[in-house]
Amino acid sequence: MENEVMARHLDESEKVLVVQKRRRCLQECLGCEAQSVFDLYKNEEKEKFAMAKEKSSFCCRFWCAPNHEFTIGLKEEGSDAELMEFHSPFICCASCFSCCCFQTMTMKMGGKDIGKMEDQAYCCVPRFHVVDENGEGVYKIHQPTCCGGMCVNCCYDGICNCKTAFLVFPHDQEDTDDGAKHAGEIMKMPRSLATELFTDANMFKITMPEGATSEQKGLLIGTSLFLNAAFFETGSE
Repeated sequence: MENEVMARHLDESEKVLVVQKRRRCLQECLGCEAQSVFDLYKNEEKEKFAMAKEKSSFCCRFWCAPNHEFTIGLKEEGSDAELMEFHSPFICCASCFSCCCFQTMTMKMGGKDIGKMEDQAYCCVPRFHVVDENGEGVYKIHQPTCCGGMCVNCCYDGICNCKTAFLVFPHDQEDTDDGAKHAGEIMKMPRSLATELFTDANMFKITMPEGATSEQKGLLIGTSLFLNAAFFETGSE
């Protein structure tokens, strides 16, 4: 059974905004790896419905970030009820090539396993699979591609706009490259110039696939948190 509280927030939400909070000024100046905190808004209406906070040790963040083990708890705004939990183990860093040491994030909703995200063997274009609690495929996710899927299409949404897109495809869709139709999207959005230059505080807009359940939407929220840690935190940019 789906988590009723999460379903109430996500069933009618076509878009979710995940906004990472800035660290304190001293932490930013010293480059301290603080625990990440995120605010979640639905339908781009700035209606905050949840907050997510990372749980990890300082030593792991200091020495191993962004590849450290971490758990992120998602709690409802106002009631503090736990909605979801995301866990990513320590693993080798994300890069432009992967043939082993595959990264993964497991996800729970209301204490129940709902699935996980895991990366696949790839070269140049990072590719991820999202599966449900039974290991059945739900989505394929990767950046827009060109040249037969061998390269990232840097002009997908314009040039020099600080956006980075990850496209969401049904798991059974065979052709996902070179402008193939996609079902959803996870887009890293630009923030202010100062925020982009001097902080790691990122923002993601998630466009949900049509007909997605609250659990499937939760899987994409977790995937956006993983992408932030793997590709956009200090040390991975």
